[in-house]
Amino acid sequence: MKLEKREITLNEKDSLQDALLMQKTLLRTYVLALENAEKQVTRKELLRLMGETGEDLYFIRDLMDEAERQSD
Repeated sequence: MKLEKREITLNEKDSLQDALLMQKTLLRTYVLALENAEKQVTRKELLRLMGETGEDLYFIRDLMDEAERQSD
């Protein structure tokens, strides 16, 4: 049986959806870690990282909206 090589390409929409999914996963992970964090410094850092990740998530959403408007 011969395996053929296929070229697989991602378009911008797929890439942005993957990035959005990763940001959502990262936020969920931070929430789980926050529930178990005992030290105040750790909790503060997790909250800071959650804020940054939330900003990234909205940035990706804005990029997705812009790409959708351009495709219409």
